[in-house]
Amino acid sequence: MKVLIAEDDPFFRRLLQQLLVPECEVSTVEDGVAACRRLQENDGPTLAILDWVMPGMAGPQVCREVRANPRISGAYLILLTAKNSSADILAGLRAGADDYVTKPFEPEELRARVRVGRRIIELQAALAAKETELETMRAREELLQTRVVSLEQSREPQPMSKSASA
Repeated sequence: MKVLIAEDDPFFRRLLQQLLVPECEVSTVEDGVAACRRLQENDGPTLAILDWVMPGMAGPQVCREVRANPRISGAYLILLTAKNSSADILAGLRAGADDYVTKPFEPEELRARVRVGRRIIELQAALAAKETELETMRAREELLQTRVVSLEQSREPQPMSKSASA
């Protein structure tokens, strides 16, 4: 799974990358604007770990931008920040974050939260595939029903015209 780390602090960026590389394909950026661009790329990351305070665009702002874009709104977003008040957590979740982790953090907890994000992304993909399959089946059913009606109409006895009966 592709994961984006948006963190302006080089130490934390490197630490996060090392934590996730064994399980994920990780890319990193240093600011919120670059995070938005990377998430919008074709075949871009489906999970992002965003710092709250970054140059260009803050983490909650990135969340709002992602949620407003239908093409990428299904991305799983984790805010990772030193902001730990209830008001901050609520603000982050209201901005569109799926999860919220405070610094300092336990490495295994972060890995577990990324695995939860992966499961949700995989479930969303499976649901989308089932929806597509269902739409294909509905279209096929409509086509078959149209053909049945057409066949039934062609088999019905046709009324004889006056000239044919004379």
